[in-house]
Amino acid sequence: MIFQGRAVLVYLEEDNIARAYFRIRPLMTQDGPVSPEMAAEFPDEGYLRIVPDKNEQHTFKERMRTLCGICLMDLRHQPAEANKIRTNKNYSPARGETNQYIIYSDAIRALPNDLCYQVIGKSDLKDAVTPCVYLRDGAIIKGPFQKDKEINADEGNQLPPDSSELHTLTLSDHQELLIYWPKQEEPVNPPAPEQKEKEKEKEKEIIPQAAPAPAAPVKAEAAPAPEKPFSDNAYAQIQEMNTALSENANRLHTAASLAPAAFIPEQPQKPLTGTRLYQAPQRTASPKRAHNPLMEAVDQQRYAAKYEAPGAVLPQNAELKDVSNPVDAFKRALQGLWLSTDAQQQAVDVLLSQPSMKSLLSKAMAADGKDATLTAMKAQLQELEAERLMTLMQLDDAKKNLSAFQEEALNNIAKDQKKKIDDLKQAEQRAQDALAVAQKALEPLNEKCQEAAKKLADMQSLQDSHSILFLSPAAGKPASKAELIQRVEASLKAAGFTVEAGDALAMLTIYALSDQYLEMASENEADALAAYQAFANALGCSIDEAKWIWQVHVLETGDAPLFVRYCDADHALITGVLTASTFDDYAHIHAEDQDHPFARLIAEPSLSSIPQPLPAYAPVSKACIVKEMLKETALNQDTLSVIHALRTALKAAGRPLPLCLVASLCRFIASTQNDLPGGVAEALDRGVCAYVVPHILLHKLPVDELKNLLAAMPRTLKALNIHE
Repeated sequence: MIFQGRAVLVYLEEDNIARAYFRIRPLMTQDGPVSPEMAAEFPDEGYLRIVPDKNEQHTFKERMRTLCGICLMDLRHQPAEANKIRTNKNYSPARGETNQYIIYSDAIRALPNDLCYQVIGKSDLKDAVTPCVYLRDGAIIKGPFQKDKEINADEGNQLPPDSSELHTLTLSDHQELLIYWPKQEEPVNPPAPEQKEKEKEKEKEIIPQAAPAPAAPVKAEAAPAPEKPFSDNAYAQIQEMNTALSENANRLHTAASLAPAAFIPEQPQKPLTGTRLYQAPQRTASPKRAHNPLMEAVDQQRYAAKYEAPGAVLPQNAELKDVSNPVDAFKRALQGLWLSTDAQQQAVDVLLSQPSMKSLLSKAMAADGKDATLTAMKAQLQELEAERLMTLMQLDDAKKNLSAFQEEALNNIAKDQKKKIDDLKQAEQRAQDALAVAQKALEPLNEKCQEAAKKLADMQSLQDSHSILFLSPAAGKPASKAELIQRVEASLKAAGFTVEAGDALAMLTIYALSDQYLEMASENEADALAAYQAFANALGCSIDEAKWIWQVHVLETGDAPLFVRYCDADHALITGVLTASTFDDYAHIHAEDQDHPFARLIAEPSLSSIPQPLPAYAPVSKACIVKEMLKETALNQDTLSVIHALRTALKAAGRPLPLCLVASLCRFIASTQNDLPGGVAEALDRGVCAYVVPHILLHKLPVDELKNLLAAMPRTLKALNIHE
């Protein structure tokens, strides 16, 4: 594993989707942030699931919640064989477990004071993620300092800003941290024997998902198991045998909850012993003769007085001696001792002090010749086995009940779904019936529409041959300021024009301020007309041709903008489109309108783009455009001074600026000065270019006298062809 024997900064979070489990995402080591190649070792989400170490089963959740955020995965002091990162045996993306690897919780701890330091400004000290930090003031980096104590900036060691131990760490929320991690050796200790045993036990631990079902009873006799301490009841015996319950059985008496299940270490499944449930027959005790002291005394004397000749042939000179029987002597001595109570106790003490006397007495007391204690324990174990098997049978019944419950639940769900489908079909039928009724009700309206269309055709035929009759577009929809700007930018770019920040805002504001006529200027008339078509398309309209400047008749049908090229109409919804090929042709185009120049929009073709089909948009309301774009703010004194100086210079040149253009210029600046990237300076430049430049070109005023006033207006100078 790439992180073996290393310290790693990680981000710990509580996975609520996975029922309050905890997981970490590696962020960086002392060599720098975790690269995509390193993160590729943890597929899917790049996280590792944290499982509790056996020493903190009960404190795991509380400790992990205190560490949530940036903490440390410390694998520096772990032996080589003690691999804290293991494969997740429950890895199953289909079931929601998307972490392919797990790590034990004893390798996760809080950040120490002397490992790594965040480089941060003093004003942001409260947001530091490390206990100790380095403070940065320009190119001066000094530290370390504890963030929760008073800091004296004159203290600490200075760190060079180009140090190779400074790393930039980017979090998932695009927050960037500057981390100073000094180089140091990361020791790896040799594995200890007890550590090896500990790791072998941990290999059996997994995250519980579904415990295996208990094995079926085995009838064959199993090998005798080693003796274990006796349990007091059947529950404890079953717990000792560690018979795991199935997932379905566990759910019978547990309410549905999102709380996490306790982590249970995996244990090997033990087969059932198959102990029979009948009582083993005991050997019948043979009746003993009643105690009769007189008969015993007679037998003893008879045995002592009886003389039996030796069975072997003995030589004549063989010496015969009487040999006493030790057992017989013990019996006679015991009879004498048993007459006294004190002697009885002494005799019992002597007997019990002999080796193996207690076990011999137990066997003698047992009816079958075995140890009485073991016999009693085995008898009770048989009862426990009977209770255990009864519990297993109850579990089998519970499984059957669970299956029946599941089948019933599925049937109920199927009934509910069928009912919903039936309801939907009925609703569909009702909708079809209502549609048929509505279509039938619309038939008179359709007839009226046909009559209106016929009347319209008659009116068209009655008009003067040079007059044109227009229907204004349908009712426009509302749109936000941002949506209008996005529409204009997308349409102009698709048409092949260069669009800078603020161009769409200026065009829409000038259009909202125009009462009737609006001019689009470009390098030639075709490009100017294409730019105006793209602008009209952004508002959901098209440009109609009038051919000649005659009175245009418009029938009221909606409130969306109406664009007519070369028209002359006194109507609120109509915007006349006046296009110019070059700035030199301006006087020729306005030969008949010497007293009233029109506001002008400028469009520059892009040399690197190819025109594309224009996107389709729904019509917007003209009133909505005016409401969204004309949000005026007060003009400052400097702006008013520039406008006053410009008006004075134009009057001195021979043609004062009309008041209507002055009002439009001021309203344009007031509406755009807070939204344009260049602020009020850019708003003033764009306004003069749109309203003052047409006035200068129309009346051919000398631009050299105005050059000083227009020095800070690059767009205006370009429109007047003035080079610095």
